[in-house]
Amino acid sequence: MKVTLYACLVLFSFAVVPLSLFGQSAEIDPYAGFYWSGTNASGPGRFMNNQLLGVRGGGYITHNFELGGNYSWSNHFQPNNSNTGGNLAGLLGFPQGAVRANLWEVEYTYNFAKLSMWGSTFRPYLVGGTGGLTTNVKNEDAFVLNVVPVSTPLGTTFVANDVLESGDTFFTFSYGGGVKAMRLWGPVGFFADIRGRTLPNFFASATTRTELSAGLNFSWGER
Repeated sequence: MKVTLYACLVLFSFAVVPLSLFGQSAEIDPYAGFYWSGTNASGPGRFMNNQLLGVRGGGYITHNFELGGNYSWSNHFQPNNSNTGGNLAGLLGFPQGAVRANLWEVEYTYNFAKLSMWGSTFRPYLVGGTGGLTTNVKNEDAFVLNVVPVSTPLGTTFVANDVLESGDTFFTFSYGGGVKAMRLWGPVGFFADIRGRTLPNFFASATTRTELSAGLNFSWGER
């Protein structure tokens, strides 16, 4: 809840402060999306593909450059059914709660010149972001991703190796682009974009996923 509140405050600040300081336009974009997880073969293995629900906001600080924030939530940030390490940990009785993920980042968007087609205004853009992904574990105190065997005088036993706990935060950066159809009905339009997202140090390995999202675009001010 604290992460969600903080992210919303950051989004509001990025949308309103540039507008008041520079007299330029601002945008708020609620959206839904989906991501496809990478293999992450050298680390905890493949995670579930899952939905995203989020909101973005920003303000123009030059004619083309927009500074903003992005927050999204996913309800299954955990290994998929084919993940052998996660399956073994579950069979051995290690805790595996439901893991939610809160993603928050600062976005840097370069908007290209407007295009007029079919009586509407379209604006393609490139976007990058830097921030963090914070976990929240429900029903258990952790999610054990995999285990390792340990030899003891009584034989071989298994102990937890990589473990997700509530509040774990991983650095992330994103990169991609999309297009906005602006002010189709008053201040309301829509947008769609595709981007890659990398967690460069996810349990000592890098993992990358592809995100596809679309939603409404609310814009105001002169731009």
